[in-house]
Amino acid sequence: MANNPRRVYWDACTWIALIQREKIAVAGSDRDTFCRAVIAEAKRNKIEILTSTLSLVEVCKNPKIRTSDEDQIGAYFENDYILLMNVDRLVGEHARMLMMAGHTGLKPPDAIHVASAILGNVSEFHTFDGGGEKKGLLDLDQKIDRLDGGKLRICTPDLGGTPPPLLSGMQNP
Repeated sequence: MANNPRRVYWDACTWIALIQREKIAVAGSDRDTFCRAVIAEAKRNKIEILTSTLSLVEVCKNPKIRTSDEDQIGAYFENDYILLMNVDRLVGEHARMLMMAGHTGLKPPDAIHVASAILGNVSEFHTFDGGGEKKGLLDLDQKIDRLDGGKLRICTPDLGGTPPPLLSGMQNP
């Protein structure tokens, strides 16, 4: 039996951290390093990254991104290990159910991302949204049901507790 790659979901803020090479500290490292570690594993066919087509738009909300070359931004999503999920009626209805459930801190775009992750059967949802005093997606860890009945793990990008490798020479994914 062939080993299937682990499927994770990336929220738009994860893509932004990667594209902007954010150096904001997270668990003894920085956002960019953690994102690049996941990308490195994806390049080795250990991980598939699922994201909503909504991410294609949301990465442009930051003015720094908007000044980048459009082809360069699009290149981040043009890899075999990245799977795009369309925002269709099923995703919209599932997102609406999540909103109706009253999860604190869940905004409509977040609900679309979470619904996409659930319908895409991911093992983890990677984000930097929330935690601490700021309510957001990280606060919903283990509080949302997956299709298989388990709880969705919502966390910052990581490799299951494995420290990220040194990635000093990595270029765009």
